[in-house]
Amino acid sequence: GEMGISRGMQAAGCRRAGAGGHRAGGAAQGRGAETYSPMRIEHVEIGAGGVYEQSLPEGWTCIVYVRRGTVAVGGEEVGMHETCQLARRGGDGLSLACVGGRAADVLVLAGEPLGAPVVASGTMVMNSQAEVDRAVIDYRRGEFGLPWEHTLSDEEWARRCDERQAERGRGTGGGVDEDGVRSPFP
Repeated sequence: GEMGISRGMQAAGCRRAGAGGHRAGGAAQGRGAETYSPMRIEHVEIGAGGVYEQSLPEGWTCIVYVRRGTVAVGGEEVGMHETCQLARRGGDGLSLACVGGRAADVLVLAGEPLGAPVVASGTMVMNSQAEVDRAVIDYRRGEFGLPWEHTLSDEEWARRCDERQAERGRGTGGGVDEDGVRSPFP
């Protein structure tokens, strides 16, 4: 199917969190989350010296976030906690080469551009100012979950999420902000 090809000395593999779930006639195709446009979300682990390659359709947006290690993307090195965006050229595809002598762990986000209006405010990106305003309120109420601490291990992050969920179940958390919105964050 559309699964990426892992090549190289020790390429460890790819887990797809959402892919091929585009709606067509009301039914989802392929595996992953149901979406309104074609997209891929991939967690890729590449061993030292390994290479990960993935084809991308013409015009797709692709962003790579490096969680650990260093990868070469289009001749440029992208280090831990850095993000790069690829040009929207089909045929080139995505090639990630692990460099620096230790394994790399990356998040690949790719999809067909929606062509919808974009309104941004801080970290919120929506289609209208009213949607941004609603997202800010939802965030303050804790509807987005915990703010992500990118330096934590996956295990530590999962533990914090579990603790937070338990606290929310008991009704504990933060106070009330200046707008009268209860925050779940201490």
